[in-house]
Amino acid sequence: MYKKLAILTLLVMIAPIVLAACGPTPEPVTIVETSVVVETVVVEVEGEKVVQEQTVVVETEKVVTATPEPEPTEPPKAELDGLWYAIGTEPPTLDIQLANDTTSHLIIKQCIEGLFQYRPGGSFDPAAATGYTVSDDGLVYTINLREGTTWSDGVPVVAQHFVDGVIRLLDPATAAEYAWLMYDLKGAAAFNSGEIDDPSLMGIEAPDDYTVVYTLAAPTSYFGAILAFATTMPVRLDIIEQYGDQWTEAGNYVCNGPYLLESWEHEAELVMVKNPDYWDADNVSIEKITIPIILESATAMALYENDELHSMGGVAVPSEDQPRVQADPVLSQEQRISPRPGVYYVGLNTQRPPTDNVLVRQALGAAIDRQTIIDNVIQMPWRQPMSCSTPPDVLGHQEYGTCGWAFDPDKAKELLAEAGYPDGEGFPVLQFWFNRADFNEDVIEAVAAMWEENLGIQVELRTNEWAVYQDFLNACNDSKEALAACEYNAYRMGWVMDYGDPQNQLQVLFDPRSPQQYTGWESARFEELIDQAGASFDTAEREALYMEADKILCEDEAVLIPLISYDNSTMVKEGVTFEFPPFGGPAFKYWALP
Repeated sequence: MYKKLAILTLLVMIAPIVLAACGPTPEPVTIVETSVVVETVVVEVEGEKVVQEQTVVVETEKVVTATPEPEPTEPPKAELDGLWYAIGTEPPTLDIQLANDTTSHLIIKQCIEGLFQYRPGGSFDPAAATGYTVSDDGLVYTINLREGTTWSDGVPVVAQHFVDGVIRLLDPATAAEYAWLMYDLKGAAAFNSGEIDDPSLMGIEAPDDYTVVYTLAAPTSYFGAILAFATTMPVRLDIIEQYGDQWTEAGNYVCNGPYLLESWEHEAELVMVKNPDYWDADNVSIEKITIPIILESATAMALYENDELHSMGGVAVPSEDQPRVQADPVLSQEQRISPRPGVYYVGLNTQRPPTDNVLVRQALGAAIDRQTIIDNVIQMPWRQPMSCSTPPDVLGHQEYGTCGWAFDPDKAKELLAEAGYPDGEGFPVLQFWFNRADFNEDVIEAVAAMWEENLGIQVELRTNEWAVYQDFLNACNDSKEALAACEYNAYRMGWVMDYGDPQNQLQVLFDPRSPQQYTGWESARFEELIDQAGASFDTAEREALYMEADKILCEDEAVLIPLISYDNSTMVKEGVTFEFPPFGGPAFKYWALP
């Protein structure tokens, strides 16, 4: 007779179990379990039977199988509500008539619908308009508006809102930089300059609620393309009067487009939601769009790879990540490259020494190795070097080296010596301004290094955020005296075309009469060529005129140093339905989530 009471259990041979658990297929393991127990026994002491307790060590063997260690798993991905599309800078303004940059226009076009919408391939579809006709003499464009549409506050969209938009654009009190683009309208230049103050004298009217009529001063070959641009968008003057400068803020921004501006946390994030009253709302798939403002491309790349963005959108892939992205079987397929005609360039201040000397400007152009920038700095081998301003696939494009100043360091030294600065001797410090965004810092530092190495000069770089940078340049551009007093000799700028005609760059941006260039240059011959090209409907003649003008701009006067072509290159997740038109930003009404 005895009873066992376990008071302590010890396990031995633990290590083999742990090691087995770390292996791919755990094997059964025999372990020895040692128990210290107390036994109650009956023993005979001095002839009597006595019950006693005694301690006994008992060993037993067991066969066990270790529990497999679970396979490592990725942390759960963020659940994204709607489309997440990044931009690289704060939109300077959502004022329809004041916006002149791609970031602002991207947001505006989701909320404000113009007459027509660009689609891939360069065609455009009816939007607020259903179509238009042109008179036999080419002077009168009659636009037919879509009937029955409303603004988000229930007010009907009518032709007068489109007329008001053009008048406000041209009103000198608005000080809109894009006003110049509408000078083809009869009386527009005189109204914008203050020569006349009656807007009814201009060639824009609304004979009824659903018809807008544009009357031109002369037949103009490119005017039809402008009808899809933001300068023809409508505006609500009553909303501007009610809210003043705050009319573009969330809650005040009345929309006729597919989306409404729900919130705008400045310098951080914009949120748009589907407009239920939009005329084509049934075909708008995405209910909500979040636009985070991400200044650093490395941050955007990290968020994208962690599935916290559907698209890097307006933020470029970091230069240092390009080789990895191009080699990765998934990321390389998600890097979407599509046409986006434009030019990345350096402008030169012709009113300030030493860049007031044309030989110095030519030397600076010849000292830049664009191909090295493409291959080793931005690492985008699909892009093209440029030495004149008209981009590939646009009428009047001239191949690199056939126009302007291609890379030739010996010629650059020769030109600089002829300008009076042999080997850079006596050359003042060159002030070079640029804005922080995407790969700008890498490119501009490379250009500065090439100037220093190939010309023996010293370059000082200054940078600011886009809105501040633009304010500085605009302040310097009030007069030639202001340009001469400003400290910059060179500035970085990029331009992607708003519509598919070379006039959109050579006249809108680079003409000496344009407020959108900051060089202070003059050229009567350039202006003559541009005016002749705009009035001609002969394609071959127009091309020849534009090519000559481009040569004056980039070679003879060298006020501009083109560097590389643009394209639309961004990351978009597999399964997202998307499109990027060649002109203007994407319209999210055509996007869909998987």
